[in-house]
Amino acid sequence: MSKAVTIIDTKAGNLFSLKACLERIGKTVTIAATPDDLVGEQLVLPGQGHFGSVMKSLEQSGWIDCLNLWRSQNKPILGICVGMQIFFESSQEASAINGLGWFKGRAEKLNFPKQPMVGWAKIQSSTLTEGTPYFVNSYAIRESEQCIATTSYGETFCAAVKDNKVVGFQFHPEKSSLYGQQLMATVLNNG
Repeated sequence: MSKAVTIIDTKAGNLFSLKACLERIGKTVTIAATPDDLVGEQLVLPGQGHFGSVMKSLEQSGWIDCLNLWRSQNKPILGICVGMQIFFESSQEASAINGLGWFKGRAEKLNFPKQPMVGWAKIQSSTLTEGTPYFVNSYAIRESEQCIATTSYGETFCAAVKDNKVVGFQFHPEKSSLYGQQLMATVLNNG
């Protein structure tokens, strides 16, 4: 049986391509502006946006306590792009703003002349099915104990992280064709 998924509306990015992708893998999807709108058994923090703006939006709409409680209850959370980066302590993009602090580390600007990284890049992983997802990012986590996949763009960085039922993708699975759909299905169906 398919579990219901709630996409957290962080006031940034295109939620509808993510919603359509989740529906293609058989999920019932709700978009929630506040925890009062939460109806799903799984949470998705979407990509796109500025680290500081996303954290402020989550704080102002009451999501921070909800997310911390959700994680403490070992319920599934999938973070995409900046949605993954906020699992960490901070970001060079908004150094005065704290992340959720679930994982040690900081998102740092990629050390490559062409910014942002836009396009398809192969990931290496012993945990995930290897493939070539779609990336759009200027910041990334270079190292993490939770890193389960890496890619390179001038330097190697974490393409995916996992800790119990908290999973993060630096890439955009909703824009990664069948490969991205399969990864989301695997993560959410096992969550």
